[in-house]
Amino acid sequence: MKKILLLISILLFTHLVNAQNPSRIVIKGSIKDTAGTALSAATVMLLQPKDSSLVNFARANESGTFEFKNVRNANYILKVSYVGYLPYQQVLSPSASEINDLGNLKIKPIAKELIEVVVKTARAPLTIRGDTIEYNASSFKVPPGSSVEDLLRRLPGIEVDASGNIKAQGKDVKKVLVDGKTFFGDDPKAATKNLGAETISKIQVFNDKSEQAKLTGVDDGKKEKAINLELKEEFKKGAFGKVTVAAGTESRGVLRGNYNRFNKKEQFSILGYTNNINETGVNWNDYGEFKGNNSFNNNDNGDFGFANGGSRYNFDGGDLLNNFDGKGFTNNFGTGLNYNYTFQKTKFSSSYFYNQTRLSLDQFEEKKTFLQNSFFSNTDTTGKTDFRRNHSVAMRVEQMLDSSNTLIAKANLRVSHSDVGTNQSQRYFTDENTLNTTSKIDNSSKLNSLGFSGSLIFRHKFKKKGRNFALSTGLNTNSSDGTENLNSLSRFLNATNVNEQVKALGQLNQNENKATLIKSSLFFLEPISKKMYWESFYNFSTDHREVGREAFNALRNNSRFDSLSTFYKNTINYNRVGTSLRYSFKGVNVTVGLAALRFDLEGKLYGGKDYPVAQSLTKSYDAVTPNISSDIALKNNTYLSLNYTLNVQAPDISYLQPVVNNNNPFYIITGNPDLLPEKSNNLSLYFNKFDPATFSYINLWTEYNSYSSQIVYNQTVDENFVTRTRPENLSGGKNFNVGTYIGFPIVKTKFTLNLNGNASIGNSPTFINGVKNETDNKSYQLGLGFNINPSEKLLMNVSGRLGFNNINYSIEERQNQQIRNHGIDASVKWNFAKKLFLETNLDYKTYRNDRFGFDQNIPIYNCSVRKLFGKENKVEVRLAAFDIFNKRQNIVQMASQNYVTTQRALTLARYFMLSFTYNMKGHADKLKKNGGW
Repeated sequence: MKKILLLISILLFTHLVNAQNPSRIVIKGSIKDTAGTALSAATVMLLQPKDSSLVNFARANESGTFEFKNVRNANYILKVSYVGYLPYQQVLSPSASEINDLGNLKIKPIAKELIEVVVKTARAPLTIRGDTIEYNASSFKVPPGSSVEDLLRRLPGIEVDASGNIKAQGKDVKKVLVDGKTFFGDDPKAATKNLGAETISKIQVFNDKSEQAKLTGVDDGKKEKAINLELKEEFKKGAFGKVTVAAGTESRGVLRGNYNRFNKKEQFSILGYTNNINETGVNWNDYGEFKGNNSFNNNDNGDFGFANGGSRYNFDGGDLLNNFDGKGFTNNFGTGLNYNYTFQKTKFSSSYFYNQTRLSLDQFEEKKTFLQNSFFSNTDTTGKTDFRRNHSVAMRVEQMLDSSNTLIAKANLRVSHSDVGTNQSQRYFTDENTLNTTSKIDNSSKLNSLGFSGSLIFRHKFKKKGRNFALSTGLNTNSSDGTENLNSLSRFLNATNVNEQVKALGQLNQNENKATLIKSSLFFLEPISKKMYWESFYNFSTDHREVGREAFNALRNNSRFDSLSTFYKNTINYNRVGTSLRYSFKGVNVTVGLAALRFDLEGKLYGGKDYPVAQSLTKSYDAVTPNISSDIALKNNTYLSLNYTLNVQAPDISYLQPVVNNNNPFYIITGNPDLLPEKSNNLSLYFNKFDPATFSYINLWTEYNSYSSQIVYNQTVDENFVTRTRPENLSGGKNFNVGTYIGFPIVKTKFTLNLNGNASIGNSPTFINGVKNETDNKSYQLGLGFNINPSEKLLMNVSGRLGFNNINYSIEERQNQQIRNHGIDASVKWNFAKKLFLETNLDYKTYRNDRFGFDQNIPIYNCSVRKLFGKENKVEVRLAAFDIFNKRQNIVQMASQNYVTTQRALTLARYFMLSFTYNMKGHADKLKKNGGW
């Protein structure tokens, strides 16, 4: 009995002692070196003792002090890191007082002989070095089977939206590297969606310099956010990947996988997919390395000097990429290979990709077109089948010839095919809602395209520091041939002449197009002093196009349509010479420049391929263009950018060609060989501030554009509502945009908030039946989002968006529009039991246009449960339900020029799916005898 009483007394005493400890406390201290000097900007972290996961973090202020407020009174590991010093670590026990003052924490400089040991043993959850933030992946816990995308969602300062787009410190991430190398081109999603979180050792977020700054070694202040994924050692030397197979209701199915083998010098990856659930696997950004005009992309830009226009180059070969916009139903297949090699002075990357998509689309469109004091409306019911396939090969080599000379070579090859069929039923109504005209359209086309793109960049560094010379040259070619079958039957109900009541069209077009672009640029940089630089540059290009079309009348034994057959040759020569002065010192970069440019245009029109010249055109345009650019890095991670430029843009060659496009008999387009270059004044201001102590940030921007000789499409509409349009030059257009993106933690590492807003005001002039119409477009958007990460087992995201678009038409004020598009999105990922996970998402959108009487609410709810099997969690089984409410449809509301339209299309709705995934882990030991392969 005495022992029992003694035990109860001990328990009561322990409880009373613990009860006296506060539940929430403040932890503070001061970071100094052994000499007593305060170390400002030292990173201080609180870690969980059991697994070293990050609980909270702070940065020492200018006096070296730090403070954690309102933290739970518990056991912690306190860790301090500072560049050039030994990491400091201290175990903290629960405090008896509300303020746990640790006093002065002294850290020691790293002796040279200890550097290697420290690098291997110091595993801080995050380290901040200048503008680079490095995260230790193991400190941010994610469930087994998670992707890199899931891991990024856990990192403070990084956001990933539902589509996989990444922001770091409020800025869009343009590039994701794997061990410093590209991974299937420059698409950030290629790595984050296909690599598993378990393969990553560190994530580094940094400001990537412009290609020109890399070439010259002189900072120009132009930077964009990039991420480097550093693999774990066992994955650098082994193989890993995954395979998923899935089957569902409504005959839905998926098969996809990826396989990777890496060693210190080489990276080899293969991926593939096939499905009928509208996952095309390719979008505009994914295809960056494969587009023909990408030999002069943002990363290997051979157009030296400041940007202020040029020609509109388009080498897409008839838009053969799988640019799926969410409408309809698709069957998809794709596969690709990626190989990278890096050794000493050589960097080589290459890839091959094949993709195909078969689209089936049913769409209904309502459109109102405004004339002076009247309008007409039309409905368009469209059925479409669209098959496209692409073979693409890309290669890049960077060779450091010696310490002074570097050579970069790129090549891209693309072979494409498309087969499209369209059926349309159109009905046109007067402003009194009386049926005026009907039309049945049955068109089909086939197109084959071959495109090649190559570029070469050479850089020489002189012995004098800062003196640089660079030369670039490039060749782009594209050839395409195809056929078009155009068939339509139109009935004009108000026509009094019998011959005008019904019009039939049966037309066969045989098209053969060729395009060749040759480009070259020179660049020279001379240091005037340690802070001043003189830049000189020269740009040249010659763009030659041949457009051939033979048109035949299918209703009259395929006799030739002379008026619609054409053969056109067009050449635009572009020369620009410019110079600028740049001040670059301690984060301040200011450039003032001036360039003189000239366009020489020569066009020849023939009645056919072997016909004599029917019409010729020769024109020249001269312009002088100023440029002012300033990028300033202020104190405390604050950046300011102010830019002004006068852009002079040559017309797209397709605008200049006097070719009639009558694919839609009610909307006929003709080119205009008399077009002048488009000029625009652009003024922009950007402000960014990032606080690494709290990972809060604010981004502000504003931009203004005013146009002279703007290229717009003027329209002439006849009594049967047939619109004939062609591009013309017109001055007076302008656009103003202002926006912000703000993010800050409410509870560090647990609960963050982001707020964004944007306002845009634009004015677009055009002529309708000879009467000038000005369309004023005022658009406002406001967004709010929360990222909630209460534990390693639960992740929640909630975001909302309000969108307002007001459109006013000077030609018909009674038809002014007010379009409203709002939405809310909520998602939850929950590890609710051992190896069991729940993932759910609700996307609720509303669409309103009171003028059309349009009001549509669409809730899309998805839910899935998955379970991992096996000791190493290599097998995953998932049961998923998509669009449980069966409400999905694609809706687009758009207003422009003198019309407003609403499109509704059927798309993939409710289905259920069961999937199996097998994860292949790294096997370095088995590969040693093969040298890592």
